[in-house]
This record gives sequence, C-alpha cells and structure tokens, in this order.
Amino acid sequence: MNKTHRRDDPLRFRLYFVLMNICLFFAVVGLINWLVDPFQQENAPSWYMALVFVTSIFNGFVPLFLVVAKFMRDDYAEGLLRRCLVVMAYVAAIIPPILILGPWILYLALAGDGSLRPDFYVAFEDAFYETRVAPSTVVRNVWITFMGAFVVVFQFLRWRDSR
Repeated sequence: MNKTHRRDDPLRFRLYFVLMNICLFFAVVGLINWLVDPFQQENAPSWYMALVFVTSIFNGFVPLFLVVAKFMRDDYAEGLLRRCLVVMAYVAAIIPPILILGPWILYLALAGDGSLRPDFYVAFEDAFYETRVAPSTVVRNVWITFMGAFVVVFQFLRWRDSR
C-alpha cells in the first residue's frame, strides 16, 4: 500500500495527512507536558496556558474530526484508518486485563504478605485501587488517550507502509 500523493490530488486529501502530522507533533508535546508538568494551573504563565489550549485542541478535537471526516480521505487513507481501528480494537481488548491482572501477579511474585513490595508498586496500587476519581475525569482521560493512540497508530502504520 505504498502511495505517494501527487500535486494534482485534491487539497482535502493532502490536508488530511498534514493535519495528522500536526496531531502527532502535539501528541508528543502533550506527552512531554504530562510527564514534566512544569506548572500548577493557578501559577502558570499565559503562554503556557495558550500552549495547553492549542495542544488540547490538536489532541482531542482535531483527531476526532479526522476519524469522522470521510470526505477528506482517499482510498489509501480509508484503508489505513480501517487497519488503525482494528489495531485499536486489539489494544482496547488487551490493555484492561493487563492492568487488572498484572498488579496481582506482581504482588504474588513479590511475596503475598507485601513485605517485598517496592515503593513504585505501592504508589501504583494506591492510585489504581484506592483513589476516587470523578467520572468526568475518567471519560476525558480515556478520550484523550484514545485519540492520541489513534494518531500514533495511524502514523506508525503509514510509516510502515512507506518502507
């Protein structure tokens, strides 16, 4: 499925891939921001809040638009989208059992009485099992994660096709 876009392709077909490239860039920016988290929301400078706003748009709403914008996809992009959604379905089926069973396996491997549990495991256990999170926060985080994973998987499949 190696397809290069020509200059005479309609602008909407080329724009689909340009927007997908921009979304991948902002997915990386969002991941770095999530890992580093340099500012508290109350103390953040205005340029940082503007960056967070733009990043949120390109990590949530633009990928959502790209998923539903059938008019912007040519045959190659449509096939790529379908392959991407199959991969996403596999990921959605596999990740929850890993997140549920993995900590129990690790707990039993580190001694059932909990004496050998490292600090990172205790922190994970508290966050995963003990923390109460608002349903709106869960839905927002799952949505942003799904949209980011969609962009990354789509771009990975596109890159793999180009090789």
